[in-house]
Amino acid sequence: MVEIEIDGQLVNAEPGEMVIAVTDRESISVPRFCYHKKLSISASCRMCLVDVEGAPKPQPACSTPIAEGMKIHTQNEKAVASQKAVMEFLLINHPLDCPICDQGGECELQDVAVEYGSDVSRFSEGKRIVAPSDIGPLIQTDMTRCIHCTRCVRFGNEIAGIMEMGATGRGEELKIEPFLAEGITSELSGNMIDVCPVGALTSKPFRYELRSWQMSSIESIARHDLVGSNLYAQTYKGNVKRVVSGDNDAVNETWISDRDRFSYEGLSHENRLLSPQIKVEGQWKEVEWDVALDFAVKGLNRNILNSRNMAKLGGLASNTATLEELYLMQKLLREMGCENIDHRLNVKNLNNTIHLKSTMALADLEAVDYGLIIGANLRLEQPMINHRLRKAQLSGANITALNVKDFDYNYKVKSNAIAPSEIANTLAGVLKILLDKAQQELPEYLLAVSPNKQTVELANELLEADNSVLILGEHLINNAQASSISNLTAEIAKLTNSTTLNLTATANSIGAQQMGFVPNSTGMNTNEMFEADMCAFLLLDIYPEYDFHHSATALSALSKNDVFVISLNSFSNELVSQYSDVMLPMAAMFETSGTHMNIDGKMQSFSAAVSAPGEAKPVWKILKVLADLLELPGFHYENSAKVMEGISHQSVQSHEHDTSVNLGDRTTLVETIWMHSPYQSDVLLRHADSLSVSKIGQINTASMNASTAKILSLSDKDSYLGVPVEIIETMADQCVFVSSNQATNIGGLK
Repeated sequence: MVEIEIDGQLVNAEPGEMVIAVTDRESISVPRFCYHKKLSISASCRMCLVDVEGAPKPQPACSTPIAEGMKIHTQNEKAVASQKAVMEFLLINHPLDCPICDQGGECELQDVAVEYGSDVSRFSEGKRIVAPSDIGPLIQTDMTRCIHCTRCVRFGNEIAGIMEMGATGRGEELKIEPFLAEGITSELSGNMIDVCPVGALTSKPFRYELRSWQMSSIESIARHDLVGSNLYAQTYKGNVKRVVSGDNDAVNETWISDRDRFSYEGLSHENRLLSPQIKVEGQWKEVEWDVALDFAVKGLNRNILNSRNMAKLGGLASNTATLEELYLMQKLLREMGCENIDHRLNVKNLNNTIHLKSTMALADLEAVDYGLIIGANLRLEQPMINHRLRKAQLSGANITALNVKDFDYNYKVKSNAIAPSEIANTLAGVLKILLDKAQQELPEYLLAVSPNKQTVELANELLEADNSVLILGEHLINNAQASSISNLTAEIAKLTNSTTLNLTATANSIGAQQMGFVPNSTGMNTNEMFEADMCAFLLLDIYPEYDFHHSATALSALSKNDVFVISLNSFSNELVSQYSDVMLPMAAMFETSGTHMNIDGKMQSFSAAVSAPGEAKPVWKILKVLADLLELPGFHYENSAKVMEGISHQSVQSHEHDTSVNLGDRTTLVETIWMHSPYQSDVLLRHADSLSVSKIGQINTASMNASTAKILSLSDKDSYLGVPVEIIETMADQCVFVSSNQATNIGGLK
């Protein structure tokens, strides 16, 4: 540390640290526009000029490094005169249209102009005008307001990894605009709105809605993925009007994904379920809460409780539910004597699952020197985790991917197109090489494995790495050798001292497992329930056409005449109405308090930003009242915080898993991986209109190579399982990767 003086105050700082970082830490105000703590230094706006004793002229605080004995003045006559001169130049072409600008009230230019601007302009010439660009449904441009700080350009290049904005022209004709006709396509694009210091880039869905000072900001947590990004929900008169990022370096730094930012739009969709409804003689009838709950209890008594046949009752929940909701629902069911409980809705074979434990913290991911991605398109499926891994690659890490398709990553990846049925065999080859090199005895299942060039390369890369991570993605959930892949990965991690990240348990699935929302040894899992002769179901935010792998089987089981179904839903649709007997309107994301558990095992609690619309109620409250009506003990909760206190005493069930490896039969004619596009992964996203019309939201392709298309007798004008065919040569042979923005083909996906 060295000692310097700032405005007469002695301060300790790191040698080479930039002046602006020190002033920020010491709460000394220095104006700026181009500087951002998470972006590279541009020093283009010159607004942060300060007087450094000994320097011939004022220096930009953002790019001036600290040295021993420095004396800096941020508010003397020389510094202030320089800052005022810069401010005058910046306002020469700025339109000063604050009354109609969405940035009004939170504009950095506006704030700085109050202190450093003049009330009289010496510029009498005409101002320049820049035509706005249409860069997509999420960001509104008004580029006449642009002050060329280049924050958006640097964000795209350095954080999003796609340089979609840039400067064209020179001098008076210089303007910031997109390079490509399709506009901005990044999954992190909304952060450009946050980093823009003026009103050049604003939220298109929020355009002309409100002023910032009219809204309240409520801290919240994003619940669409495994990260739990920190954010603020900004509300007005009981409605969420905008979402902006929060700061948490250990979780999401200062960025959020577009789906976290714009999903709030779904809250006001016309499909919201707003009142309790019961089905009487095949017709739906809106009723009061007490009538609906009484109807639900009588239905359970009639179908289950009177006969005490708890084996005929099943409980299923969405993995986006909070810890409190999951805890209360499993407690209610178990107090009734029911053990048929599950949240794993989209798994083809629940006896063949991924059980690998994650051993790496999110913040540590960017320090790895080697990463092996298996079965994941991280950029779209886990964008904030992908951001961390991209930082590692930019710092020199080597990243290898084993995927069915060469996905478009926003960093350098050595991609290997591999059929899903070959993944286990490839990992087995790697393990065999590692065991041979360690001179350890080979298990019987490895004796017949023949390593090839690819497995040798992978083994060597892992051995040469000092800090490697093995990442399993969502594409493996329904792999025929899912359990074996998990076991092989765990063994490879041990031999190479690698850490692991299991990204197959999405949203709040880790929390669901922690809350025991899985069947015990006497209970049935999701698929077993649908094959059994059930009499009643309690469903939490379930939508069969999207949530289940066996959608047709699920719909058939739920729609039987003698099955009584209670549905707690935030949205209604034709299928939910078809099989339900009672529909109870529940609060959606942003409308309820609760807790989310991220991949680090970190529990983050949040408050409701707004009240639920209509007669919708928080799930914890619905379950508590239902339990009281069923005369079950132990449900005297006053609020969700009290539920959380009960969770702290919850004993987590320990489930043994099979550690054997079965390399399986690799003779499948054509393998299909079906993934919903990133903006269709949960019900709130599916109802967010701006996301659905974005380029990512419009992804709806069944990708295959020419040889696979020939086997299936398809061309690029046909459809596969109702999804348009895309023939590309970066696909593995005899494989189809479906990325769809529509419901699962009910009858076609097996």
